[in-house]
Amino acid sequence: QIRHPGTESVFAPTPPLEALRTVLSCAVTQFEGEPVKTWAPESPERMQLSFVDISRAYFNAHVDPEEPTFVELPPEAGAPPGTCGRLRRHMYGTQKAAEGWQEEYSCTLRDLGFTQGRASPCLFYHAERNLVTSVHGDDFTTAGAKHQLDWFEGELAKAYEMTKGGRLGPG
Repeated sequence: QIRHPGTESVFAPTPPLEALRTVLSCAVTQFEGEPVKTWAPESPERMQLSFVDISRAYFNAHVDPEEPTFVELPPEAGAPPGTCGRLRRHMYGTQKAAEGWQEEYSCTLRDLGFTQGRASPCLFYHAERNLVTSVHGDDFTTAGAKHQLDWFEGELAKAYEMTKGGRLGPG
């Protein structure tokens, strides 16, 4: 939690290292009661780890009009010195940017069917697709079957501009 003099607190969760360990463990551990995992290189069910980076993540989060954010305009904007602008989307470096981005991606993941972790709000699980993802800032690390990761990356690409960082696992 970050506190600034004269303002209320702002909270934007950051996952502990255990969240990433959970994702890695889910990729390689066969849990009782779940479908048998495969690592056969040609199988669409083969387990993999996906790494996705969201470009300009904070710009995806809308500023709450009830709690506006103002920034001083730079000289190249052509406005008189000291002129401020009201942001419609969060901008990196503003007080509530991380909190706004966290709310944005959490809503998107919940809309896709993920359940948000209680102990770690940056960890999400999709029971139907057996996907687990950890979000650290604008980076998503996800474990699941190849065809489910393909679906997830496709859904993220519909919502955000992103870069796929590759996959770990067979094939």
